[in-house]
Amino acid sequence: MARHTTRIVAVVGSAPEAGQTSVALNLASALAHHGQDVVLADESGHAAPALGLPLRGDIHDVLAGRVSPEAIRVHTRDNVVLVPVAHRHPERIDPSRALPLLTMGEPDIVVIDCTHAGAVLSPLAAHAHDVMVVLGCEPTSITGAYSWMKQAHFDYALAQFRVLVNRAEDVEARVVCRNLATTASRYLAVSLELAGHVPVDRQVMRARQLTRTVVDAFPMAPAAVAYRQLAAQVMHWPLAMRETGPAALSADRGSELTHGVGALSAHTV
Repeated sequence: MARHTTRIVAVVGSAPEAGQTSVALNLASALAHHGQDVVLADESGHAAPALGLPLRGDIHDVLAGRVSPEAIRVHTRDNVVLVPVAHRHPERIDPSRALPLLTMGEPDIVVIDCTHAGAVLSPLAAHAHDVMVVLGCEPTSITGAYSWMKQAHFDYALAQFRVLVNRAEDVEARVVCRNLATTASRYLAVSLELAGHVPVDRQVMRARQLTRTVVDAFPMAPAAVAYRQLAAQVMHWPLAMRETGPAALSADRGSELTHGVGALSAHTV
């Protein structure tokens, strides 16, 4: 029998206003809607407050022996397990100790709402199978996305990124991704794939005011439909093999985490 592999998806924003946390929350909710066992790692520190959830510590507290692993796991109304990460100092988290806490019970998918502080990717997020960059159609957002991918490419040898264009229509998203992909392939030798787009939808704001995801609060809203379509695609993305890279875990971890973004992906666009 094949060993179960938990997919890890890192969600990063090209800018603070890109809507990264909203995307991470709604993607996790949509994946749960599709029957996936989902853990949302709140590395940014914004996901739990957005849902109005009380916290009893974070992964740093568990590793320090102050609380139990079960105590920090919070179940949302979307059937997602939210696990707070030490967002103040995520660079201090040892992924070889933190990842087993996120993959307790062998969930299908872990979605990381990445931190904005410090390095491009935290040591934990650097072990993701997929990195999805959230951006808008604004020039500053596109420039920010390119700058982020450039640094991530040189810091972690990442060769593939997935792009989600937020608050945009399909045609706009495709134009943004095509132009960005052309520049990235020419100057960075990396590939970009359009993960999808989320249209402008006032119900997203209303759901936020209700401290809920739009997928849960307004399932027929255009944005909710887009998130469910995105989730259906995520479930079938090929897993990128990690062979080498600065984010690799020590050899004594065996083959527990043999995939990730630290090496070239066999899947290109």
